[in-house]
Amino acid sequence: MTRVLEDARVRERAEGVIVALRRCTVDAASGELARASQRHRLDTERVAGALLRLAQDTDPELDSNATAVARYEWGALLPRSPR
Repeated sequence: MTRVLEDARVRERAEGVIVALRRCTVDAASGELARASQRHRLDTERVAGALLRLAQDTDPELDSNATAVARYEWGALLPRSPR
């Protein structure tokens, strides 16, 4: 799979996470993801990937800057993992 397609899939999945967390439309989720990325000056794909890793509780520290953004923006809405 090409990098562009993979980035698009990650973005779409992250939008789905936001839809589930906020109970909003896909368009609203897309805008929220884009605004958060711009606000923190990170690529949307990095923030989207970090949100997915947090939601799945898999290797969240792979990209610590993006993870910090995802935690700041959506961490309070995600269930806490028992650790």
